[in-house]
Amino acid sequence: MSDETFLLPDLGEGLSDGEVVSWLVQPGDTVEIDQPVAEVETAKAVVEVPSPFSGSVLALHAEPGDAVAVGQPLMTVSVSASAGAADQAGAQATGSLAAETGAAAADHGESGQDQLLVGTGVSQGRGRRRRGHAPVGGDGRAQARAAGSHAADAAGRPLAKPPVRKLAKDLGVDLAQVPPSGPGGVITRGDVEAVAASPTAGDQPAAPQPTTGGPGPADPMGLLAEAPAPAEPRPGGPEPVERRPLTGVRRTIAAQMTRSRAEIPEAVTWVDCDATELMRLRDELNASVARQGGAGARPGPSEAAPAPVRVSPLALILRACVAGLRRVPEVNSRLDPEAGEIVVQRFVNLGVAAQTDAGLMVPVIHGAERMSTVELAAELARLTTAARERALGPGELRGSTFTVSNYGAFGVDGGDMVINYPEAAVLGVGRIAQRPWVVDGAVAARQVVNLSIAFDHRVCDGGEAAGFLRFVADCVESPRRLLAEL
Repeated sequence: MSDETFLLPDLGEGLSDGEVVSWLVQPGDTVEIDQPVAEVETAKAVVEVPSPFSGSVLALHAEPGDAVAVGQPLMTVSVSASAGAADQAGAQATGSLAAETGAAAADHGESGQDQLLVGTGVSQGRGRRRRGHAPVGGDGRAQARAAGSHAADAAGRPLAKPPVRKLAKDLGVDLAQVPPSGPGGVITRGDVEAVAASPTAGDQPAAPQPTTGGPGPADPMGLLAEAPAPAEPRPGGPEPVERRPLTGVRRTIAAQMTRSRAEIPEAVTWVDCDATELMRLRDELNASVARQGGAGARPGPSEAAPAPVRVSPLALILRACVAGLRRVPEVNSRLDPEAGEIVVQRFVNLGVAAQTDAGLMVPVIHGAERMSTVELAAELARLTTAARERALGPGELRGSTFTVSNYGAFGVDGGDMVINYPEAAVLGVGRIAQRPWVVDGAVAARQVVNLSIAFDHRVCDGGEAAGFLRFVADCVESPRRLLAEL
């Protein structure tokens, strides 16, 4: 027998630490190689960390909510001599698999770290682990769920994805008390939110009301009235100032945006364009896809068959970006200041900014240059949904070569973007709204959208960035030209 200490492995993309969301094992439990033992939140996603050892758990070195640095102790396991030999073989298999996945990913600028957690064990015949659900056997569990009981995983916990467990932890909800509504007895975000919103025993104290009077006759708009004094906290009531730790996704956003503005001399240009034909083509494509029953869509990792696909205007703009990046590869480049070189990337990995409860995330459509319009739309829908559910893997959040920010989804027309370091440019897409537009010398109501590009002036000149933007705008106004481009 020997005691082995499991150190938090490298979680990829230079992440230096992770926050323990929950433990899947407790001291005294028996674990196997590659068995998930903890849910850890990084700056990118919530991931399950598998054990590289088999044996009995002796100690856990962190509590839920604690940050653990890469290379620091996570768990100690008592390992038998025979199990130790198997663990060493598993570690060797891990190194071999890491080399294979790294070589396979190199063609498109990805890292083998996306495929598995470096330094962890691996089961024979298994690649990257994805979370599954415990199968339902004939031992009465299906009948128990039908009667309102919870389904449970191998560790006896209610079934829920890591993001849902994190949400329950943040809201103070006990998953054991949440009625599941998902397939197979899985607890969903809606289930947790419904329990969190249910009436509680104690009512929240009412917010303090201003004590100043309203505007008088000489001050009808209240411009001269004194501002209300800061609210005084009442015993047991909420504090007037809330301090939130800068951790996880929020900390990564802060670091990336600061570095981008500090190092990249960016310039911005924009253009309004008539998107009426783009919207018409969108409708025609969706009608065609509906007639074919969703043919052409790529299934997600957990889907047995392609789901119906809706082609969005954004998907068509992404398609135009792929064609534009082929024409103007400088926009799809990055600067390597240490080597003194501009790295021109001939593949296209499109990052798409998505707003989530945890903050801004940028899921990546890898190999976008190889996808059809319908495939691009399907992957866009899958990734944005997974981003909002915090269900993305590390490999789906890295490696982008060009980013698109669809701030029009928030009902705004335009804006200046911050470049997603170390890329050379980011495209902003405003809302598509009906506006007056001159057509053949006459004013008509048309669907108009504002497109803008922020670019690294060290890598791109204004003519190159403007040429790319003008090409995308031309594709929006005459989208059928894409058929000749791709």
